[in-house]
Amino acid sequence: MSNGNTTDWLVKLQDSLTALKVSSGNVESKVEQLVSGMAKLEASLDGIKNITSSQETRITVLEERLAHRSSLLPDNLNEDMALIKSQLSMYRKFIWMISSVTIGLVAKMISDMALI
Repeated sequence: MSNGNTTDWLVKLQDSLTALKVSSGNVESKVEQLVSGMAKLEASLDGIKNITSSQETRITVLEERLAHRSSLLPDNLNEDMALIKSQLSMYRKFIWMISSVTIGLVAKMISDMALI
């Protein structure tokens, strides 16, 4: 084995080690970026979890309010409203009839007084 050959091998070995260091540096850089990205992703997921929890709480409160308001309404509200409208219609007819009779009686009384 000659010195030239050994020197060539040492140079190639040194170049390979340098390339390996550069490659491992790049890998370390990419791993650091991945770790940083994962940390950001975890923080974002925690934020989403908090927002979702807050929204679920709001929905629960709204559902409870709706249930409470619904419990305040009578069960047969539509039927009751229809009955009330029907009764009002009958009262209007009755008042119209009494008003007509009263006006007729007043008119008859005035006409009878005019004849006297």
